[in-house]
Amino acid sequence: DGNRLFDSVQCTYNLLEQRPADALLEAHSAGMDIIIKEGMANGRILKNEKVQKFVETSGYSADQLALACILAQPFQPRVLSGAVTSGQLESNAKAIEISEKLKDVEKDLLNSIMDECKMESEKYWTDRSALAWN
Repeated sequence: DGNRLFDSVQCTYNLLEQRPADALLEAHSAGMDIIIKEGMANGRILKNEKVQKFVETSGYSADQLALACILAQPFQPRVLSGAVTSGQLESNAKAIEISEKLKDVEKDLLNSIMDECKMESEKYWTDRSALAWN
């Protein structure tokens, strides 16, 4: 009947896995709510050498930088942080303010992080499938 079945889409998207960006922007443009899961790439963001380089130069923590870069995307996502402790939640919450800076005055930093941290999707999913799940 042409009516949309869903009002939102949930998708994996993070500094390492950025392939869905165009589809997420299209969904957002169609009025859908965008929900991002695995924003921390199952913890791999915290150990990623490229991310760590930006942590050292930006003064932000890896979790804040990773989540802020997602929040700064034009598809205006809601991000499931995966925080399990109050300390993680407090740190993650700072990403909201940082994302505003990335969109406004630190656009070059945002673009550099997104460009340099991106992996090939096939490698991302191969690495993810090899993770030990508990």
